[in-house]
Amino acid sequence: MRYGDISTFQSGVAIPLFSLRSKSGVGIGEYLDLIPFAKWCKLCDFNIIQLLPVNDTGAEASPYSARSAFALNPVFINIQAVSGSSEFEDEIEQAKDEFDNQERIDYYKISTWKRNILKKIFSNRYDQLKKDKELQKWIDANAWAKGYCAYAMLKAQNGESSWKDWKKYQNPTAEDIEKLWSKNQKEMLYQAWMQFIAEMQFTAAVNEISKLGIHVKGDIPILINEDSADVWANRNYFSLDDRAGAPPDMFSYSGQNWGFPTYRWDVLEKDGFRWWKDRLAQASKFYHAYRIDHVLGFFRIWSIPQREVTGILGRFNPCIPLTWDLLHSAGFSRETLEYLRRPNYSVDQLREFLGDETENLISVYFENLPNEATRFVFKPEFYSERAITSLDEPQSVKDALLKVYWNRIFIPAGDENTFYPFWYWYNQPVLATLPQNEQETLKRLIHENEAAQEGLWEQNATKLLSVLANETDMLVCAEDLGAVPHCVPVVLKKLNILSLRIERWARNWDAPYSPYYDMAEYPRLSVCTTSCHDTSSLRGLWTEPDFDRDLYWSHAQLSGTAPETLTPPVVRDILAHVFSTNSLFCILPVQDYFALSSTLSEVPPEEERVNIPGTVGGKNWTYRIPVTVEELESNNSLNSEIRKLVDTRRRRPMWKI
Repeated sequence: MRYGDISTFQSGVAIPLFSLRSKSGVGIGEYLDLIPFAKWCKLCDFNIIQLLPVNDTGAEASPYSARSAFALNPVFINIQAVSGSSEFEDEIEQAKDEFDNQERIDYYKISTWKRNILKKIFSNRYDQLKKDKELQKWIDANAWAKGYCAYAMLKAQNGESSWKDWKKYQNPTAEDIEKLWSKNQKEMLYQAWMQFIAEMQFTAAVNEISKLGIHVKGDIPILINEDSADVWANRNYFSLDDRAGAPPDMFSYSGQNWGFPTYRWDVLEKDGFRWWKDRLAQASKFYHAYRIDHVLGFFRIWSIPQREVTGILGRFNPCIPLTWDLLHSAGFSRETLEYLRRPNYSVDQLREFLGDETENLISVYFENLPNEATRFVFKPEFYSERAITSLDEPQSVKDALLKVYWNRIFIPAGDENTFYPFWYWYNQPVLATLPQNEQETLKRLIHENEAAQEGLWEQNATKLLSVLANETDMLVCAEDLGAVPHCVPVVLKKLNILSLRIERWARNWDAPYSPYYDMAEYPRLSVCTTSCHDTSSLRGLWTEPDFDRDLYWSHAQLSGTAPETLTPPVVRDILAHVFSTNSLFCILPVQDYFALSSTLSEVPPEEERVNIPGTVGGKNWTYRIPVTVEELESNNSLNSEIRKLVDTRRRRPMWKI
């Protein structure tokens, strides 16, 4: 195994690459910054560094919004280390003066500047580079490179618009890509050269990290942008008729629509899962281990019709639908089932949703059911969330119309003989309009159908995850958060895939007061952490109004009452408890280690947050550590505190799993 023998409990730190500061960097963390960061990690006795995705995201700051599953992000290139950069020393110094002192990352400006300066360097050296045998060798060795370069070139030529809006090359063939390569050699070579440089620098960093005895853990998102080189050049692998997301939960009534296309797993399987295997092979150039983002998607993905905005009208894919034959044999007529899939209403029924505006709204947005003068349905042009949310109406009216649209037992998906239950089928007003015997029959059939899904999901995940687990020798870790089916831990254990435990969410939610699980109860094959990029830091958690400090304090087995302020000594006690976890790995965000330092914890806790899910822009993905990585190396007090935690954990005996 690439990770090597694991004979002691492993400890590490999670850091978004973009968050690093260094003496040589320009406004953002860079591949080569990982070398001095790893030297600090060595002083702390860490075993592993965990990164967020580092793929090319273009102008988009989110690392989960990649426009390639293979290409690295040029924004992380260290310009000064690029041959030919010395001719632009003044420009580089000017950029450092502009960007280095900023508290947050100005991703768009930095990304734009980096690509521009790289283009100037490339143009100066073009005559040499077009003859560079190493560059050509790299292009030949990476089958994805020409497709990506063609996409990146065309995207730049089309004002960075989506490929769906291009006038030409919306659906390219392999021959088209080869022609583009031949006819646009300079522009294509520029894109390839940036990738070549990025890979060389990232590889150099990883090699130095490995020499220090430290491992690197990457992050592989399950999904990819529709507007990406992968979807553009490999259209047959993706479904553009629906979008992936998450079902409703306690945090979001209407679920989540991530906007990413879903996979056509049947097509991928016929091709021997080549695209996924190539993707893992690319990742294995850099990582000893990797995190599978949203591993639940390999069991079943929440699939949402393209016309919808939220995630509420999605369904799991794959899943076993209710069939016409089954429902008909249970006594349901075709008319009843269509009514449950697309309810029709009397004026009085609509008034319960729409209030005093009912008559006016009926005249605009509804039409009579055929041959039924007193029953109404939405006009076809308003029959979607996208249409309703786009209306020029007050939000209260749109919300009321959405409730009418959501009032159903079966979602509008599939053919006339398949029926997929709506997430909230059990409390929809339309259910109460059925005779009591039909309500009870329907409830029984839907519950039986829900129970039947587990076997299908286990089979599906075993097949797909076996490809991931066996294709490379990287250690595989899974992000298995959310509504976890019973089959998930079974499959992960069977394939030796580590699960994830975020302490604040590792609770028995079905028990009174939702007690925390004891750290000794965490599975050995798991990664334990205090926070992640989608949560507040530990210090931030302490200030959240709904956080029960006393319950957490009791869980941490600390004496007295929970203090109102999280001081470094308190953090030390908390982290000592966290490090007692039975999990094989304990990998905490760098911000939660900084909480051990009185100086580094002067930053307001809200400024330590990397991302707020469900929001776009703002301070998301702009976090920078408050000191340079070189300064971290000289922070003896912090390093000593961390080393004590790590060494205590390492000395604990590892009993047989």
